Amino acid sequence: MKIFFSLILTLFAVNSFAQTESEFPNQIHTVKSGKLVRITGTKVYMQIPKDYQYIKELARYQKNDKLYIQVVESTAANFNNAKTGFTREAIEAKGAKIDVVKGIKLNQFDGIFGDGPSKYPDEIKVMLVFGDETFVTLIAGVCKTADGQGKKELLDILRSVYYDKELKSDPLELANFEFDHSITNFQYAMTASNMFMYNENGKADGNNSLANSFIIASLPKVTEEKANEFANDMLWRYEKKGIKLDNKTISKTKIGNYTAYVLNTKTTLNGTAGVMYQVALVGENSSLLFMGSAYSNTSNYLVKFKKTVESIKIK
Repeated sequence: MKIFFSLILTLFAVNSFAQTESEFPNQIHTVKSGKLVRITGTKVYMQIPKDYQYIKELARYQKNDKLYIQVVESTAANFNNAKTGFTREAIEAKGAKIDVVKGIKLNQFDGIFGDGPSKYPDEIKVMLVFGDETFVTLIAGVCKTADGQGKKELLDILRSVYYDKELKSDPLELANFEFDHSITNFQYAMTASNMFMYNENGKADGNNSLANSFIIASLPKVTEEKANEFANDMLWRYEKKGIKLDNKTISKTKIGNYTAYVLNTKTTLNGTAGVMYQVALVGENSSLLFMGSAYSNTSNYLVKFKKTVESIKIK
């Protein structure tokens, strides 16, 4: 589970917030109406401007690559636990400055709003995170610092958010892949928008960091260079979560019809030896990241992880 949420923060980075002023309501009252669009892969509805295009693999709407809004939802997380990571103290402890961060109410859900420059030059982020004991949803909008109209559009979208907790949705709606489930016999455990976890018992157990499991993250179409960068970027994130990697060499190879960037390493977590098999697969129209980890029966699962990746077909 630690690795799962490390991936979330990699694919969807709510970076630093600094000195800025923003007017955003303390309470948002919205209703589900025909004006709202459901964000695929989530239970979130928002009013999206007509000139924003949907990018499926990122669960994001964008006007251009400098003006977009992105949603990540985890239906196996607890907002009451997650919100401690969005306090002023938590953010500043990571070296960021923050001015606007406040608690809000979105209908019946508790939430947090943040607004300010990101760590990237000339870029602004606005953030809304909310949930309850059964889910966490993060929504972030990005625009250029000088784009006042763009920021207004993002804030208007955030004010329109409606969450339908009772909606019966397909947790694999955003999956861009197929694979042979019989190789590991792992069961589907949880989804966070475009990331999917499978493990032995099919339960999202956040307290069991040593569970044998694998994660598949759907990615948009990327170049081989970007796939390699992404695969390498994950390494320090694992170690930041306390996972020691014996080997940090990413090798380029071919798996089936796909260019692949592979990490095959022994690991140590909380004094327990394990294995990790990470593969970034580059498809023609989209890509994905596979990350399998095991802390028992490791040799057997390493073989099964490799065979599972060989069985993957990117849609």
